[in-house]
Amino acid sequence: MKEMIKEIWKSAVPVVLAGVACAACTNEVDDVFSTNATQRIEAAMAECDETLQGAEYGWRFDYTPTNGATVNYVMNFKNGRVRMENTEGETSESTYKIVNAEGPVLSFDTYSILHELADPSEYPYGTGYGGEFEFVVTQVTEDTVYVRGRKSGNDFKLSRAPRGEIQHIRLETSLDVDGGKDIAFFHTFRAGGQDVATLFLGEDKHSLDIVVADGQVQNMPVEFSPEGFRLSAPLSANGVTVSEMQWDNAQGQFVSADGSVVLSEASASPFNLGPTVDQLLASPYYIMKGASAPATLQLVEFAKVFPDWQRMEFFFNADAVVDTLKYRVDTEDNVEELEHAEGRGVLNSMSVVVNNTYGLPEWGNFTVKRVEQKDEDEVTFVEGIRNGAPANTLNRNIYFKKIKGIFFDAQGVSVVYRNGLFYVVSSSSPNMWLILQQQSLPQPAMSIPTLVQQ
Repeated sequence: MKEMIKEIWKSAVPVVLAGVACAACTNEVDDVFSTNATQRIEAAMAECDETLQGAEYGWRFDYTPTNGATVNYVMNFKNGRVRMENTEGETSESTYKIVNAEGPVLSFDTYSILHELADPSEYPYGTGYGGEFEFVVTQVTEDTVYVRGRKSGNDFKLSRAPRGEIQHIRLETSLDVDGGKDIAFFHTFRAGGQDVATLFLGEDKHSLDIVVADGQVQNMPVEFSPEGFRLSAPLSANGVTVSEMQWDNAQGQFVSADGSVVLSEASASPFNLGPTVDQLLASPYYIMKGASAPATLQLVEFAKVFPDWQRMEFFFNADAVVDTLKYRVDTEDNVEELEHAEGRGVLNSMSVVVNNTYGLPEWGNFTVKRVEQKDEDEVTFVEGIRNGAPANTLNRNIYFKKIKGIFFDAQGVSVVYRNGLFYVVSSSSPNMWLILQQQSLPQPAMSIPTLVQQ
């Protein structure tokens, strides 16, 4: 049966699309199959509806409208009606149907939280978020329904959801520091005004890395339910026991059944995360591999002003070769290189590779004057003298100033090591962080152009 349905989908959609492109085609293609094109389309539509209704826990639909961010839904289809819920706790019900229009089309017919993304009366006014509610079904498998926005032409999929998937999405959205969401880096179980455990999303995204004492991390699997999630074993810390958390729509967060424990954002971990500062400073050279969502927005704007920006890098007590390029510029802005000189130097800096107006690579070099270690996982990098005109130019850019302010935070930064990367998290703004990856020290480590004469 599955092989037959597979053949139906392999033939049905291409035949319809070919028919749209060439209405004058002959019926010879129908002779290859035991049924005609219309019958195959109808069979595909019926199989799609049967698959949608056959999922006990519904379907996960991660939809990205043209003018907005991704919205996560879980949808349950039954007898022409679909109940949907998003991660914010909004629910609605719509009628749906699968019709033959440019191939099988899944259409959501009555107004719902999905339609809000296509509503021009919603912000941004006049266009809304550029959403849609009709999707061409391109392929159906047992666990995935592949669709394409009829208006946008963008591809999406509905994935068969396991039990409690909406709660899984909520926990992942709350804790995933690599998920591109505007969240704090640190989260805790909080009881009686005290943080009793630091939480990170496990690498498999179905578990929690939990810190309940200095330098001690335990990974604990999580089981999801329609109401929330349960830890694989009760967690006892500081006189508090946590085993199950439920989603509270009014608060928009997970709470324990008796309301005494909440999963909340935190400005820092109440527990030491290990000798991460020493680990960071043990290597001489890093490049920035990413940043938090708010920091990334600043970087995007910064790149518009400095389109030749190449990379951002960090030196820690690096004994390195430095290449100095001396040049002069005449009255017509012609550049003449005078000499190169190589030497050694000890580098401590946050450096940005840019190009100046003459097309020469320059370093916006923000020197680390000194390192003040506050704890094993907390440190303050004190800014020293900025080197050269490029640094001064960068320092006047409002977007870069916010990025530089993460590293040179007067209140210090937390250093977290996870999955081979260092996360440098601002103590002033816990939703601002940079992600550093260790690299081999380049040779030469720096090329510093020096304008000798103009």
